[in-house]
Amino acid sequence: MKKLFSVKQVLIYYAVAIALSMFFRVPRLNPDWYLHLHNYTFGWILISLLRASGPLVGGLLCISMFRNKYKRTITLTGSSLAASTIYFGAPVLLVAVVGITGSGGKNSHVFGLISGITLMLYCLFEEAGWRGFLQDAMRGIPNPARFIIIGTLWYLWHLNFLSPDLHSLKVGLLVHLPSCIFGSWIIGYFADKYKSILVAAAIHSIFNIFFDLQTDMKSKLFIVAGIFLLWVTSSYFIDKNAKAI
Repeated sequence: MKKLFSVKQVLIYYAVAIALSMFFRVPRLNPDWYLHLHNYTFGWILISLLRASGPLVGGLLCISMFRNKYKRTITLTGSSLAASTIYFGAPVLLVAVVGITGSGGKNSHVFGLISGITLMLYCLFEEAGWRGFLQDAMRGIPNPARFIIIGTLWYLWHLNFLSPDLHSLKVGLLVHLPSCIFGSWIIGYFADKYKSILVAAAIHSIFNIFFDLQTDMKSKLFIVAGIFLLWVTSSYFIDKNAKAI
């Protein structure tokens, strides 16, 4: 019989997520080969994805190990392949259209396309663990407690609290922690609605666009506005067609 909640499953997932990610998120633990990736033209892509490797590996491992021991409701494409594809593709499209200025005089739209794809893969790697496994594994805990716990674990996984800078620690507790808890609630809501990891990754990307995308605030606002327009329009037609069937 499938349990509503297993501490063992959560601890195994979290141990893997932390163990793999810490070498790429804590500067003093970075291996030499990882530091040398900066010397390669597109090394930053691998750097970004390695930083999110822990939740991906932990999530896939636990889904495989415990698939018969918990009720899995959130899958890659969920209840709607069309909605998942549009949600996931919209950030890539908008970042490419607006463009990102890269080093070496690269075409801003081509560099934007590469940046958008990298952004979405990063979010997908994370969400394969946080929503793809952990949200279902902790479904026995009622909301909002479940989202608060996931958000707190998510914040701690970033390992920003290991920074020796007191200002960074304060910003982390006052800004990053609440953002992770709020993000867990928002992302978790849409993950439950569409049962989709791709949709969860798409919602996650909005946070990363504002915090991590290397462009000015005006461009970020334009990108996010375009994404929401595509999402709202597509959701309307998808829901309308679903009701007509």
